[in-house]
Amino acid sequence: MRQIFSVRFFAAVGAVVGLFFLLTTMFATREVIEGGDGDDDASFELHKIDLVEQVFSSSNRQFGIGFDGLAESDTNFVIDGTRSLRVVTDTPGEMMCPSFGEIGACAVVADLLGEAVVWFALVPMGANKTVRMPAIDTLGDDGARLVNGWQVDFAPVLDRRCGQDEFESYREFRRTFGDHFTAIFDIDDRRLSAVECRVRVPYAPEPAITTTLARRS
Repeated sequence: MRQIFSVRFFAAVGAVVGLFFLLTTMFATREVIEGGDGDDDASFELHKIDLVEQVFSSSNRQFGIGFDGLAESDTNFVIDGTRSLRVVTDTPGEMMCPSFGEIGACAVVADLLGEAVVWFALVPMGANKTVRMPAIDTLGDDGARLVNGWQVDFAPVLDRRCGQDEFESYREFRRTFGDHFTAIFDIDDRRLSAVECRVRVPYAPEPAITTTLARRS
């Protein structure tokens, strides 16, 4: 009887199967290499950040967010002389800027549906038109996902700030500092442009794992 399957056939099949498992392992661990822990059951809500702008004033001086996390009234956040962002009553939001009410002291971070605000947060405004954000969890084709669930665009090369320490890549930076760093959003560039070590914004979630931060020689 003629032999249907040769030794070469089984060797070829084995090679294909082995390559499949190798590629599966690589893609499954990619998020861990990038910094994520692979936990899809995070307690925070995911938000695609479509707008980050400095707020110069509010049309409603009594504007606030209730204990239920909803806007208590309507307001227009004045961004510049020609633009404003309207937030209506009961829009979900977070107040994380202690200086709200002072001219230019806060920035608004918003998840939009068209021009409508579906979620927003008010955070402190940084220097040179930047906004400090929580650490980056993962980097992917759909943007940077921060440890608090925000998804933000990022620059192809991030400025890795840590005094005199030098890091060959963001991955090395992330492995060294864990979640103990700050992501810096550049309003003019409309994306994350840098990461700064050993600093965490007050509204960042506590790190899941404590990392020893040893200064590099």
